[in-house]
Amino acid sequence: MGKATRMVLAGIAVVVVLIIVAAVSLPLFLNADSFRTRIEGTLSKSLGRKVTVGKLNLSVWSGGLVAEQATVADDPKFSQQPFIQADSVKIGVEIVPLILRREIHIRSFALQTPKIQLLRAANGTWNYSSIGGAASKSGAQDAETKQAFPDLTVGHIEVANGQITVGTGPGGEAAASTPNRIYEQVNLDVKNFGFASAFPFTASAHLPGDGTVSVNGTAGPLNQQDAAATPFSGHLGMKHIDPLAAGFVGSSAGISGTVDSLDLDAAWSGTQLHVTKLTVDTPRITVARNTAPKTPAPANAEGSSMMQNLSVDSAEVKNGTVTLTTAGQGGAPAVYQQVNATVTNLTPKSFSPFSASAQLPGGGSLTANGKAGPFDQVNTAATPIDAHVSLKHVELETSGVLAPDAGINGLANLDAKVLSNGQTLNANGTAHVDGIKLAKNGRPSAKPMDVQFAIVQDERAMTGTVQQATVRIGGVAINIAGTYQASGPTTALNLKVNGNAMSINELEAFLPALGVQLPQGSRLQGGTVTTSLTVSGSTARPTVSGPVEVSGTQLAGFDLGAKLQTLSKFTGGRIGSATGSGTNIRSLSMVIQEAGGAIRTDKIALDVGGVGTATGAGSVSAGGALDYNMLLKLTGLVDGGATPAGASSAGGGGGGIAGLAGLAAGYIPGGGAAKGLGSVGGIASGVLKSGIPVAIGGTTSNPTFAPNMRGLATGIGASAAQELLSGKASRGSATPGKPANPLGNALGGLLGKH
Repeated sequence: MGKATRMVLAGIAVVVVLIIVAAVSLPLFLNADSFRTRIEGTLSKSLGRKVTVGKLNLSVWSGGLVAEQATVADDPKFSQQPFIQADSVKIGVEIVPLILRREIHIRSFALQTPKIQLLRAANGTWNYSSIGGAASKSGAQDAETKQAFPDLTVGHIEVANGQITVGTGPGGEAAASTPNRIYEQVNLDVKNFGFASAFPFTASAHLPGDGTVSVNGTAGPLNQQDAAATPFSGHLGMKHIDPLAAGFVGSSAGISGTVDSLDLDAAWSGTQLHVTKLTVDTPRITVARNTAPKTPAPANAEGSSMMQNLSVDSAEVKNGTVTLTTAGQGGAPAVYQQVNATVTNLTPKSFSPFSASAQLPGGGSLTANGKAGPFDQVNTAATPIDAHVSLKHVELETSGVLAPDAGINGLANLDAKVLSNGQTLNANGTAHVDGIKLAKNGRPSAKPMDVQFAIVQDERAMTGTVQQATVRIGGVAINIAGTYQASGPTTALNLKVNGNAMSINELEAFLPALGVQLPQGSRLQGGTVTTSLTVSGSTARPTVSGPVEVSGTQLAGFDLGAKLQTLSKFTGGRIGSATGSGTNIRSLSMVIQEAGGAIRTDKIALDVGGVGTATGAGSVSAGGALDYNMLLKLTGLVDGGATPAGASSAGGGGGGIAGLAGLAAGYIPGGGAAKGLGSVGGIASGVLKSGIPVAIGGTTSNPTFAPNMRGLATGIGASAAQELLSGKASRGSATPGKPANPLGNALGGLLGKH
């Protein structure tokens, strides 16, 4: 190595050593803290907020000043607490001007673990909106500010491991009720920041609920009248989002759950938010519906905001799950899976085309397409809509289509046209239901039901009118109209159900769906039924009441005559064989009231061919137990020789009651026929004239018939009834060797005395 080379290397080494010595010793000779007042003043003028920094130290190696503490005051209209406070701030400055000319040329800021407080007032204004406003009001920069921030630019701004607290500012009750939301691990990197130019940035944070968000793009120039109106554009990505915890929805919205990811490409002009693409992937959301009437929000309650000037080119929801619950209602929630939706050309002031699909509870499917808008930000349910909705293979009890407490079930296909202006909703459509069950104690119908309906609903009051609904079961048409109120924990009903001369053959297979149970092994054949019912109460506890008239039908497989044969002996005759194995109902009218599965029937008037008539009232419990008191008048009677009761026999003897009474008189010892007729014949004649009081018990599938002795005493006299009860009228002192009294045997068998 030559001498010249060694001298050059030695010179370089000396320079390096001198630089190191100067760097180490410079802070000893330069009082960096003397610049603190100038830096505070410069930053305060630029931001329009009072800036306070702690003791300044010079770090030659990092090329700047280090402040131990720093705060930026909040807008006094919002809070007296700091807007920003940081434990440590590194201020990058140009060292040579600082040392030689004591000039401050700021080229970067780095805030370590800052705490930032964002507040929003009730009118929509943010506490950062006024940042930079002082610079615009003062016009041109003063010399000191221009020296520190040439053209109001900073080469690099960095925030590391910060914390942002978002809360509610002054201006309303919400300040006390809305919890603050805290965003942790906030990191921000800005290059070439300038008040008057655009600058690139990247940011990331951890959201409440353990989600993450990252943003990259460009922003600026800074709007110095309202920093919230500063333009920006870029891409936003979120992972594992809890919308409620993150503050994207309020608690009053009734929305909770998580979203796997959200991606957004957007640009904010300062007045208009334009989203080119929005994708929401795998949301799992629970919506708690509140059925209380909607109260319109005050005009401009949220002030001007991005959402009120939003346009979206394309928005998509993929593979979602939505769980619906209703406040105040029990039962399992309705879970909709594989929810997919797309919206295009979405704006707050026009209709937007959309399509949606989902798998319904129970395996059915939903598809909808149409247009919706303008979007109502206060009450999304009040957004106008014009759509076609189709539901296939829907389980009515679990799908959420009907109130879960209604107890209605079946597998339905529904096709409807829905039109709403945001205040009034009109729905017109058709439905086909297999295996329908309308009563909680009912059984699925073997016959399908078809419905054509037209409904109008007030979206705010949650009241509706069933303008017309026609239910068709085979060839039978049942008309329904009325109103409902869905603003409570259960839906209140006031409906009219009318059916005129409906074919019983068409309805017979449908009766189990209504909870109607016929005697075991029987069925209705032929005839018609007419009814005009009122459905009131609520879907949880409906009450059905009104008149029902049945004409010309047969209860096949049930022999009422045989059931009443023992009772007919009160008259001294028996029911003829005209009824056979079925019961011919000429007419039946009654007023029914059903509530909670129990049925009360009043004003019953029944006419059965070959038997007679019956009147009375009673009830059927929810379990099917019968409790009826009827007055039975038997008209289809014959005597022992099959002669109709009341007619003369061929032998000239008294037939029917008279014959039986005469026969009975011969068996009464110690007295003549007149005495016997006065006792037994008088009783039988009274029963035939007044009717037999009958108590019907048992169950609907196996009814029992027994005499109502209290009613019998009222009808034929207490003393005569007592004789029947004691057996005196028929037994007396039987003469040895003579046959036993047949009437006494009959009554004894009837009353269980044999």
